[in-house]
Amino acid sequence: MQQATATSTLPAIQIADCSNLDENATTLFLASGSNPYENTEEFLFDCEMRADEMPRFIRRALLEFQVRSNQEGVLLLHGLPIDPELDRIHTPPDALRSTEKTTYVSERCLAMIGSRLGHLVSYIQEKNGDLFQNLVPIKGSEQLQSSTSSQTRLQFHRETVFHPYPPEYLLLYCLRPDHDRVAETTYASVSHALPLLADAERDLLFQPLYRTGIDYSFGNVQTIKGNGPVLPVLYGNRTDPFLNYDEDLMMAITPEADAALVALKEAIAAVYRRVKLTTGDILCIDNRRTVHGRSSFVPHYDGFDRWLQRSFVVRDLGRSASDRHPGERIIRTCF
Repeated sequence: MQQATATSTLPAIQIADCSNLDENATTLFLASGSNPYENTEEFLFDCEMRADEMPRFIRRALLEFQVRSNQEGVLLLHGLPIDPELDRIHTPPDALRSTEKTTYVSERCLAMIGSRLGHLVSYIQEKNGDLFQNLVPIKGSEQLQSSTSSQTRLQFHRETVFHPYPPEYLLLYCLRPDHDRVAETTYASVSHALPLLADAERDLLFQPLYRTGIDYSFGNVQTIKGNGPVLPVLYGNRTDPFLNYDEDLMMAITPEADAALVALKEAIAAVYRRVKLTTGDILCIDNRRTVHGRSSFVPHYDGFDRWLQRSFVVRDLGRSASDRHPGERIIRTCF
């Protein structure tokens, strides 16, 4: 295991360096198999079996992250295999499936890594329910609080904080960084923000005094604040809590609760960290402990803009069974 260079006194991001895998390990990711979009379950089962043969250091890092997480709430897998001819494949212009990418190495990396943390799922409102979702800049969306934006800071949030079945983990695979190499994925762990809060602020944040908003991609096109469920911001163990937070769409329902929410926002701004993802990186984010965002960047719209793929992971598929069709991974909860 390596530690990246810290930019503050906080602990460095945990990294598993996969850039020097031997031929057998590399073949696990590169060898062809089922089409993940046409024969999804067979693809996922095959990836889970392949994951059993990954090098021990990768399996150990993922096991520790699943069981104990870490102070940062993120794990970076660096230097994973990439699709052949990736440098010739254009970034999808519309965030839907690529019509040029006919190999599935990035999808296999996401599925293999995700299988050690839980089970991949998707949401019908996101990218037509695809398990592997392209995150790319789209013309006209530059200023939105959405994965399709670019020229604005994507504010800190926990993924789908409003949803009854949120993912425990978020995986981001970088196929291509932005042209200028300036885009940063930002993140902030509740374990670092908590010590900056007063006891009275913590007490308020543990109470259901906060109404979150539905995400833009789930139908809240007008980005109305507070049109979702009422929740506590902090929950679980009082000294090592989990976190519900959306900087853009969450609002308090009392003045005292609002002051505590402002204090948390300031604490997150004081402790957040950033990482520049490069081709072959997967960033695993503990969605219960860590909020994430993204810095701004300037897209060129030339077919080679920043391109990430995203997957969601849950520990227990059974929780969402009533909102999924039998034998599929798409959660169809209506809002």
